[in-house]
Amino acid sequence: MPVNCHPRLLAVGITYRDLVISGITELPALGEERYGTDFVATWGGVANTARIAASLGARVQLLTGLGEDPTSQMCRRELADWGIDLAPSPIHPGWALPVTMSQACGTERAMTTVETALPAPFRAPNLEGIDAIVTHISVPAEAWLHEAADAGIPVIADHGFEEGCEPGVLEAVSGCTCYTPNAAEAMRLTGTDDPVRAARALAEHVPIVVVTCGGDGIVGVDSRTGEEVHVPAVAIDPVNTTGAGDATLAGLAWSWDWPVPLARKLDVAALVGAIVTSRAHGTADPLTPDDLLAWVPRDRQRLGFLAELLG
Repeated sequence: MPVNCHPRLLAVGITYRDLVISGITELPALGEERYGTDFVATWGGVANTARIAASLGARVQLLTGLGEDPTSQMCRRELADWGIDLAPSPIHPGWALPVTMSQACGTERAMTTVETALPAPFRAPNLEGIDAIVTHISVPAEAWLHEAADAGIPVIADHGFEEGCEPGVLEAVSGCTCYTPNAAEAMRLTGTDDPVRAARALAEHVPIVVVTCGGDGIVGVDSRTGEEVHVPAVAIDPVNTTGAGDATLAGLAWSWDWPVPLARKLDVAALVGAIVTSRAHGTADPLTPDDLLAWVPRDRQRLGFLAELLG
């Protein structure tokens, strides 16, 4: 069964300069100093999704904010080296790329960010030939994203809010094709105490809902077909969870048009997120289809379909 391993994806959202220390056995308290085992300076936010999707083989265009600062210039050079097309990305004079310091400890992480709001919303780029849009959606959402979904271009949206639910999130994602919150976000947004019930509630507003549940796997609900699935997590020893959700999103977008059931697409997403999480440098390192195939012997019953599609 042939599949398209080179879809044309448009990634939309904010890029961060991520400075990540991993291998910390316990996060430091105020006044404490802890030691990690590894450090990487990389590009976070939507750039995580763009890089992982590109390394898997997708042809990626990136619509993100860039400034005239040295960090923005370095970002443009390095992402171009990954084969990512930054032509849609505007340059905002006087604005600087946000920076995040992340400390990764097992399945947990602590982050500190310096960020100034983007001076202007993202304008609609040329969508001709785009197979899917993957976005860290803003609130309110850009109208052209909802128009693209209405026109039949899949729009796969994420919007992290961690501590509190930003007013307008549900309205922003409701015009998209797919919404991918984590379990805590989904439950806060719906007022439920269970990720499955949260996914069902959200599916009343968004055609497809994919709720990532960390070590408990991924829940998917497709309200168009009535399909409801819960795939387990891929067993790994977590090293660096920074950007794991972004990588999972990349795996989902990369396999979006494959002629396989939703559960198989979620297996791909779970595997991509797990492999990235098991690496000290996380999303900073490329991830290829061969890396996915190397996992097939570990669980042929679950992942054997990858050998048929990619082998």
